[in-house]
Amino acid sequence: MFWGNIEKVIVAPMENLPFDWKAHSGRSRIFAEIGFGNGEFMEYLARSNPDVLVVGIEVSQWCSAKAARRVMEAGLDNVRIMHGDARFLLRSTFAPESVEHVFMNFPCPWPKQRHAQRRVTVPAFTGLIEYLVEPGGAFDLATDVEWYAEEAAAAFRANSAFITDDIVINPKRPYITKYERKWKAMGKDTWQLTVHKAAVKQSDDVTKMLYREENWNMECDAVTAKSVAETVDLLKDKEGTGVGGVGHWIFRDAFVSDSGVALMLVVTSDEGFEQHFYLKFVKNPRGITVKVDSVGHPYRTPAMRAAILAALDAAK
Repeated sequence: MFWGNIEKVIVAPMENLPFDWKAHSGRSRIFAEIGFGNGEFMEYLARSNPDVLVVGIEVSQWCSAKAARRVMEAGLDNVRIMHGDARFLLRSTFAPESVEHVFMNFPCPWPKQRHAQRRVTVPAFTGLIEYLVEPGGAFDLATDVEWYAEEAAAAFRANSAFITDDIVINPKRPYITKYERKWKAMGKDTWQLTVHKAAVKQSDDVTKMLYREENWNMECDAVTAKSVAETVDLLKDKEGTGVGGVGHWIFRDAFVSDSGVALMLVVTSDEGFEQHFYLKFVKNPRGITVKVDSVGHPYRTPAMRAAILAALDAAK
């Protein structure tokens, strides 16, 4: 699961989801931080809660590497980092209701209307937190934008799974990050919103609806008389929706070697989470083997799975 040195902290893409974080860490409690930046607050959480596994999710590869080095230099063994889109990673790599506390500090408010779906103020985000947080757990949002805090509070109040506290202006926080210190030095305000998950466990039906574990083969065989070249020609620029109508996929350029092996670029998008990876097509005695190229490690999203099915259909 981990590679090299810094990768003792940075988690590689997983195959069997959801991942058993508690068994992996030997700790029964989990905190998560979304968008940890330089990792300063994440380090504070880990130092202050040695019995807790702190999992950070960050879309910036540079920030992920920087925070991992920070954690290693601090000698902390209770931090794990995932690089990618939290909207996908939190839903797919965590079991339902498995996180005690989620933190989000000073996220981009995405003020333009065309970016509105990226905000934590949308119903989809409250549904994600409902899925993730255990009964009695909490979500904390700190922001320097008042309207953002107000919209987030309204969104959570509309979700009956949560009890939403009043927004606190200039709260006394246990740890002040470099960004927040700089902001306060300029005489500007901050706002904090805390919401609590109702202490009632989700029903089995709700849990199954929110998460369905699927072991999806990354290598499949198609019995066919077609050649590899014929198959990839059929797929070029073909596109469609993901499994269950979620997400979108499209096939791009293909590269066929003299030995008849082809690599084809696939682009997928699942609720804004985009992946680029290659499918490899290899002739075998009974037909064609279609598999994800070892160079890429795509997450098994609905769009990614549908792309593999489309490749198999084309081969047949």
